[in-house]
Amino acid sequence: MNKISIDSLPEGKYISAPVYLDEKYILLSPDVEVTIGLKNMLKKWEYKHVYSDGTPLDAPPAGTGTAAAAKNGDPMDIDKSLKEQEEEQETADFYNETVMFMENYFKRFRENNALPITRLSDKVKEILSFLKDHRTYIMNIPEEDNTPDLYFSIHSVKSTVLALAIGEYLKLPPHKLIELGIATLLHELGMLLLPPNIYRSNRKLTDKERQIIRTHPVISYKTLKSAEYPSPICLAVLEHHEHIDGSGYPRGVDGSKISLYGKIIGVASAYSAATSKREFREGKDGHSGIMDLLRGKGTKYDETVLRALVYIISVYPVGTYVLLDNGARGIVVKTNLETPKHPILKLLTDENGTPYSHKPILQTRPGDEIQVERILSKEEIEEVKALFR
Repeated sequence: MNKISIDSLPEGKYISAPVYLDEKYILLSPDVEVTIGLKNMLKKWEYKHVYSDGTPLDAPPAGTGTAAAAKNGDPMDIDKSLKEQEEEQETADFYNETVMFMENYFKRFRENNALPITRLSDKVKEILSFLKDHRTYIMNIPEEDNTPDLYFSIHSVKSTVLALAIGEYLKLPPHKLIELGIATLLHELGMLLLPPNIYRSNRKLTDKERQIIRTHPVISYKTLKSAEYPSPICLAVLEHHEHIDGSGYPRGVDGSKISLYGKIIGVASAYSAATSKREFREGKDGHSGIMDLLRGKGTKYDETVLRALVYIISVYPVGTYVLLDNGARGIVVKTNLETPKHPILKLLTDENGTPYSHKPILQTRPGDEIQVERILSKEEIEEVKALFR
């Protein structure tokens, strides 16, 4: 493929073959004109070259049109796409660095029982700072398929991001957010001291094995107490499996005796676990994870905390594929914090199943004629993705 400088792209012309921003991202399809606006956007984002095997034409080549454009990307969204790519990469880098930080932290704990609190406090401050500037992206990190050995580090980080977002929504002061973040990073610490063949088993556990699993909050609590961690942090890790109706463990206390930190971690950890892939099951999509938790409202989970999660994640989290009641299909690109059941969508196909050339944005609203009917099944999602390959 030929390397083409941005300055040499011919304005007002068409390129006979797709123009690539990099080896994966198609910038222009043959039926889309090169414009000065597009070139300025590329320069703004510090791109110097693009790639193509095509040649300049005065008009679109025959046979191009809606279907081709649908397969070759959405050049009208290039400014947004470049921003998204940049922010997504920055977020992925920060997330992966944080996961590896926790993996190394847990490794040192296993090796020499070290639990330095200052390093965790500094890390929580970093997460809070990143959350302020990259909330949409850090709240919707895609699940990796090949990292079972890192599960507890991944789960700790995902749960912490959620817990801190909930804590901010509930207007906790900075020092309490730091305590909450430390407690969430360490809430599964006791699991690391249990036999891996139990918590990573893909078979049904025996009653004795289930009882062993249920000891991990107590182990976490005693370990942190011995390390002289503050009492609110120790108590939070002890309580994260307690339920509002008293049916949880290890003490079976009801909501009146569970700390706010414990209630928040309980919700954040449950959502993270439900939407994560494990050796013994597939992870659920964000919408199904939210609906699972809502079924435990007032029995397992505190209503105020659960309401905060729904507010920050939405009923239809970013990346959810949905079917509209007119038959069109789309993907959630932004959540509406005021109306969690009415997300902002990028439409992928019309009511007849025809892919859109320039995927329009739809803001769903209460009372509108067109509403989200349901999420798409995994099979339906693959059908939609195949239209754009």
